[in-house]
Amino acid sequence: MQKTIVSISQDAQCFFRLALEAETLKDPERVLECFDRAIALEPTYVGAWNEKANFLDQIGRFNEALVCYDTAIKIDAGAAEAWFNKGLTLKRLGRETEGIACINRGIGLAAGQSD
Repeated sequence: MQKTIVSISQDAQCFFRLALEAETLKDPERVLECFDRAIALEPTYVGAWNEKANFLDQIGRFNEALVCYDTAIKIDAGAAEAWFNKGLTLKRLGRETEGIACINRGIGLAAGQSD
């Protein structure tokens, strides 16, 4: 599987960093606003989709997290972190078999395995 190099605008990167920094301030709406602004500027920013999903998972909004992981995976089917993290969220929801399959997919992709 060949990786595509994606150029992310400085503005999108700035909002992404602001979202990560805002996580320490315990202001979930600010965090989500920053992720959403980064994504609005760069809709194919897989890292932002994945980190937004991680944050949603962290605050217990599991179904919304799954939507974000799925979006990241739709953009880049080789997004190992998104696959792995999606698996963790599925396991939290009691969807053990599906979760393990996603985790294994993420590990395989990270190890360089393709379809």
